[in-house]
Amino acid sequence: MSSWGFLIGPTAPLRCLPIFLIMVLSGAMASVSEGADWVAVREDESAIYMGDRESLSKNSGSIKESRELSVMKNHPEINRTLEVAEYDCNGEKRRTIQKLTYLKSGEVSLIPTVNAPWEPLKQDQKAQAFFKFACRK
Repeated sequence: MSSWGFLIGPTAPLRCLPIFLIMVLSGAMASVSEGADWVAVREDESAIYMGDRESLSKNSGSIKESRELSVMKNHPEINRTLEVAEYDCNGEKRRTIQKLTYLKSGEVSLIPTVNAPWEPLKQDQKAQAFFKFACRK
């Protein structure tokens, strides 16, 4: 009983909080890439861009959801980014649902974008490649 005593008492929740936070955060990060089937979408001098084919299998209609991974080659601070995005395939629009940025320092930044507005699709090659991947064009 003495070895489990730290889990009982008025300060027990405070002692368990760091463990709880680690479990929640690692679960949230794992859920974004869980069951992924990554394929190369584009590569240039700055990064390798990949899309998750598994994320596309859950879509129907003109609105498509896609998981996108960008692995940076020479960025001074960022190692990779992982985004969940929605595409309006008929209207050529995009919005970010969630974005994780993995820094070279080991830190992870999570940016949830609840009710993000739809934006016109950018005309750069990366944006066009992900659009074609998500909308299967």
